[in-house]
Amino acid sequence: MREAAQATAAAQRTGRRVEVLSARTELTQVFAKPAGGFVAESAAVPQRVRQGDGSWADVDLSLRRDSAGWRPAISPSDVVFSSGGRGPAATLANAGSSMTLGWPGVLPAPSVSADAATYPEVLPGVDLVLRATHTGFTHVLVVKTSQAAANPALREIRFDLGGDAKVRREADGSLRALAGETEVARGATAEMWDSTGSGAARSATVTSSPAGPGVAARTAPVATEVDPAGDLVLRPSPGLLDPAKATFPVYIDPAWSAGPSRWAYATSNNTTNSDTTAARVGKDSGSGVTYRSYFEFPISALGGKVIRSAYVQMKLDHSWSCFDTPTYMYQSAAIASTPRTAWAPALTTLRASASSHANQGSGCIDSPQPDMTVNFAGSSVTAGLSSAAAAHLSSVTYGFCACSDSSGTGESSADRWKKFYPTAARLLVDYDTAPTQPTGLQAGGAACVAGERVIRPTPPTLSAVFPDADAGQVLQTTYELLEIPASGTYDSSTPRMSPPTGSAVTAGGRSTTAAVTGTVGGNSYAFRTRSNDSYAVSPWSAWCEFTVDNQPPTVSVDEVTTPAPPGQLYTYKLRSPDPDVVSFRYGWSSPPTEEAEAGTSLGYPGKTVSVTLATPAYGTNTLYVAAVDSAGNVGYGTLVIEVTAP
Repeated sequence: MREAAQATAAAQRTGRRVEVLSARTELTQVFAKPAGGFVAESAAVPQRVRQGDGSWADVDLSLRRDSAGWRPAISPSDVVFSSGGRGPAATLANAGSSMTLGWPGVLPAPSVSADAATYPEVLPGVDLVLRATHTGFTHVLVVKTSQAAANPALREIRFDLGGDAKVRREADGSLRALAGETEVARGATAEMWDSTGSGAARSATVTSSPAGPGVAARTAPVATEVDPAGDLVLRPSPGLLDPAKATFPVYIDPAWSAGPSRWAYATSNNTTNSDTTAARVGKDSGSGVTYRSYFEFPISALGGKVIRSAYVQMKLDHSWSCFDTPTYMYQSAAIASTPRTAWAPALTTLRASASSHANQGSGCIDSPQPDMTVNFAGSSVTAGLSSAAAAHLSSVTYGFCACSDSSGTGESSADRWKKFYPTAARLLVDYDTAPTQPTGLQAGGAACVAGERVIRPTPPTLSAVFPDADAGQVLQTTYELLEIPASGTYDSSTPRMSPPTGSAVTAGGRSTTAAVTGTVGGNSYAFRTRSNDSYAVSPWSAWCEFTVDNQPPTVSVDEVTTPAPPGQLYTYKLRSPDPDVVSFRYGWSSPPTEEAEAGTSLGYPGKTVSVTLATPAYGTNTLYVAAVDSAGNVGYGTLVIEVTAP
């Protein structure tokens, strides 16, 4: 909270938003705004990694050499690739366990570029490419020529599996590496693709690569098996190794992930696309497959917050159309599995639509068109997120579709086909914490106590503490004031008086008004207060009751019939009929300074006290007395005592 207050103060001072560093996570950043409140930016793909010294560093998947081999410079996943020779080609560590993947032979030294290590000629005309990803790694065999495809070794490809995790094949063809009951890694359903280009005038000439298939590439599933020895066996589809049917190079993979992703795609025929560098939406004119993409954003930190506004920002990589066409964003059911989820999580509520284009091909008059930032915004997005925050949900999922309704209208239209960057997806939320009920009420500096009335001799100032979890937030205070009816009860229909003007106060601070006006001595009043931060209003405080008592109490001393001579003690009884007297003062000089607590006497309705004094001298002596009430009013009295000399 202290850092949030410092960030808020810095934002107000500089006029620029300032990050609250203590709120940073691998997916989320929070910024204090100059005008108050905060903005949370959340991603679906890890953006940064906490370092050993507690600092954060942005993800950088570029491979760097160390003593163990080649590993990403800064990665959410602990993965290392071989520098050549014998031993594992890739090692993935997670949850205190590891899984290794080895090539059955001696690996040559790799050539390294960005996030990929290429091991040339592991078979004649075949390269092995290991590529680091945000969640793990991929291993892809690149069959470069038709001659290489004729090698019988490609009909059944074996990888050695090791480490303390055991790999098993799931019913859908995916793979799981388990250490006991703990999942160390998950392998997507294997796939292969060729390098067939696109003949469509408005399709991008994006070529296939180890990262994934091109726009018009032919794809096929790859059968997988974990044999009794625990090794991974891949059986590529013969059709895509047939020179008469395939365009080379041909790529054969699966991908491994150390943890579930927060985004997934769905295909209309439930086929797998191993290229997770793009989130596809609409009907792929090359394959005829329809795609939807889903993103899950963390919102735990927004629980109970006031959502001022919210929108999802996407970055468009490619569109079939040269001109704007719509994409629709729905709040959806949760993602069931990643990277592909079964067709298709329900599109429950249409939240927004946005039109965009970014054709990367050569068929447009301004080709190739640049990437485009696309914002999915509106009151429905804000309302949906407000409901999720009020329910304290940990995440919210949005589905992106080319369909204008959940039944799929318009989804088959070729001009709505698009590819977005999943790493650039963001949920941006402008939020605020509503101020809470004011506490610590005071009237004239005296604390208010439930069921009791504060007694003040003059019209009091009004004061309270105004809490707000958004440290540093500036709040505006307001008050209500009323005169308590003779019945002692009051409600919303009781007439209100003009209260003192409220003021600005920093969250958690105390604010005090000027003295109230319009009060009458002897009458009782009640006030309450609340605050607002320009977006949300706190609940009213409890009522505080006070009485303006500016009348001094009366005081007297019982008459003395037989006064004591000088030097001898005599007990005097002081009285006041006012029940709110709290103490008496007495002495032989004015004003009296000796003080005694007021008490009660049987049969007397007011307050009394007995004090013992020695008469100072013969002749006329004056005893000065005073009564002090709870408001601090002081009433004075005297008793003249004649002591006759012998």
